[in-house]
Amino acid sequence: MIKGLKKYYTADERLNIKEVRWFRTKLFGLILTFVALSLALILAVNHLTHDVLGLGYNKMAALTEENRTLQSQVESLTDQMQKLNVALDHLSRQGNELRLMVDLPRMDDEVLKGGVGGAVAEPQFGVTSDRTSEILTSSMKTLQRLNAEINVQQQSYAEIVERSRFNKEHFAAMPALKPMEGAYSSGGFGLRMHPVLGIFKTHEGLDIINDAGTPVYASGNGNVVMAGQSGGGYGIAVAINHGFGYQSLYAHLSKVVVREGQRVKRGDLIAYSGKTGLVTGPHLHYEVRYKGVCKNPVDFFFDDVNAQSYRAGIASR
Repeated sequence: MIKGLKKYYTADERLNIKEVRWFRTKLFGLILTFVALSLALILAVNHLTHDVLGLGYNKMAALTEENRTLQSQVESLTDQMQKLNVALDHLSRQGNELRLMVDLPRMDDEVLKGGVGGAVAEPQFGVTSDRTSEILTSSMKTLQRLNAEINVQQQSYAEIVERSRFNKEHFAAMPALKPMEGAYSSGGFGLRMHPVLGIFKTHEGLDIINDAGTPVYASGNGNVVMAGQSGGGYGIAVAINHGFGYQSLYAHLSKVVVREGQRVKRGDLIAYSGKTGLVTGPHLHYEVRYKGVCKNPVDFFFDDVNAQSYRAGIASR
């Protein structure tokens, strides 16, 4: 019965109370389900809108793809380093051939492979992928070995260049040119009967026979240390210090055209032959000394190369 806005209960009315079992559990489950569905919906929308919420989903995907690309590039670089290793081995063989050409000893395999004197240090990387760690370790070891080998090759080639420069100067200084046109006896060096004195005497040079006034040329590069009267049986003479232990002497001349202290090159005109000094006829007495010891000049001659042809060959270069 309602009177105004108030509600009254009669004695006949009863209050019924029903108990809902596991209410809290069911309520929590309902809320959890709702939250999960909401998160799934949000993540789906975020993915479709290219990570508008900035949750890093696309960044992770990009990093994964970047890592895959970098791994592929490292593998490619490793292959290229292996090709470089093959090329370096070929360069090492060529280097050994060049060393022999310039009179240097070969480099053995231990030296050629870097000469590091032990195993290469194991590099450490802060990566979790075994495959990536294996690739990086292999690449670093190859780089370390190649770097060591390249350093050895650089030193070897620098040594080859230096030796080649030395050889060029050395060979230019050797008294290898027959200094005057004319005949000579291959047995004219050594102990023989002196034509004027009539006694056995060691002949320390070689006599080249030709008319007086025949041009005489320097047999190798060097400095003139004496030019003019010798004050003895050699008459007018020229002496050249070639360096590297070599000296040459040209005696019984009629005229010299160089002066003491002058620098001459192989094939330069230095004098004219004559018959000054203790001689029986016109000829050139020619000596070669190495470290103060007389050598047979014939051992240095190239008979098929005279001064004129040599000078023409030099001029045509």
